[in-house]
Amino acid sequence: MSATTHLNIAVMDRNPHVREFLCRELTGLGHAASALPNAESLLRALCGSRPPQVLVLDPEAAGASLAEVAHALKAQANQVAVVLHMFEDEAPQLTIEGALVVEKRPDMGALKAALENLAAHLDRLSTAAAREGA
Repeated sequence: MSATTHLNIAVMDRNPHVREFLCRELTGLGHAASALPNAESLLRALCGSRPPQVLVLDPEAAGASLAEVAHALKAQANQVAVVLHMFEDEAPQLTIEGALVVEKRPDMGALKAALENLAAHLDRLSTAAAREGA
């Protein structure tokens, strides 16, 4: 990841310890990271003045609001990149076009790699848009 590419990341996981751990680690990597405890907080963040660039989402955390969350994420498809963060043996409860699926593991290697790729992609898009505007 380039030294100038930092992401605004929201983390929604059913386990509060995992949420906080991921936020601490991502902040330590230079990203802005916020923990979202439930679907209501996610929906508020998506509708806010500055939605996250990336959502790291444990689909089980949405609970009964999963359909509403999926609808809101579909509406934000061009603005919010989604990383479904789940265990390998979990059946996907949520299908979001373009979402990355990253296996939950004791280490953050796979998640870090996915976020680095997203940051690089967003950086390329930003550079291309700046060239077009010049």
